[in-house]
Amino acid sequence: MSPVLFTIPGTQSEVSAYGFFIGLALVVGWIAALRLAARDGLPVDRLGTSYVVTIALALVAGRAAWLLMNPSAWQGWISLITMQQGGVSAPAALACALLVAWVHVSRIGVPLAAWLDVLAPVLAAGVALEATGALLGGTGFGRYAPDAAFAMRFPLGSPAYVAHATQLPGLLPRGATESLPVYPTQLVALVGGVIGLLVAAQQRRHRKAPGQVALITAAQLLAWRAFVEEPMRADRSEASIGPLSRLQLLAAVLVVVFVLIARARARRAAAPKSGRPPPAGAKR
Repeated sequence: MSPVLFTIPGTQSEVSAYGFFIGLALVVGWIAALRLAARDGLPVDRLGTSYVVTIALALVAGRAAWLLMNPSAWQGWISLITMQQGGVSAPAALACALLVAWVHVSRIGVPLAAWLDVLAPVLAAGVALEATGALLGGTGFGRYAPDAAFAMRFPLGSPAYVAHATQLPGLLPRGATESLPVYPTQLVALVGGVIGLLVAAQQRRHRKAPGQVALITAAQLLAWRAFVEEPMRADRSEASIGPLSRLQLLAAVLVVVFVLIARARARRAAAPKSGRPPPAGAKR
């Protein structure tokens, strides 16, 4: 674990591992999105601006929503742009991103579904890079797993160590230099992101209708997060509706809806079209 990745030469400024990989995800995403947009025949110059504006506003919205739920973290207006792991509301950020993207691409005449198909593999890659930063930073750790063969331990001073020292003092030996064994949730999230990237690539090769790539990739990422990663996390939601948490129930509903919409769009696109040209973003 390396929470601080490096110190900028000639200064005392430290670059955190999590912040670095978030920044890397945004830059790599911008480059990849423009290349994929060019392949799909979309206006690269205008969509480049859309990407930057959408990401910037989504991060601020997600941070603002998190601060509303955690007012003690407010330290002035700079708090809105101080990003940290766990300090952004993902639902608020995604909702803002969808709204801003829809408004912006509508103004430049680009179908939202076509643009979301471009962003789907970018999102999956971002999930993998974010998980890498979380692993190095020791954040987003898993729950206590004494019998798991693939459990991990984090060093003295790490978030997992501090949590165990305060919440499980009877289990953590006095003078211990490592945390108790926990599920490797960051690695699980990384694997989920890589699988999502492969799913997006496969869907792009066999796309029959705009939106198909985005819908199927979103369904995979959501299902993995809710049903594979969530049960292993230390901050997991407790079951509230039968064996399912609210997150899992919502994820189950959304996954089914996304898959059904994707299939309906594919069937509609495969039907005879009376000579009409295929919609933007579909394979010709």
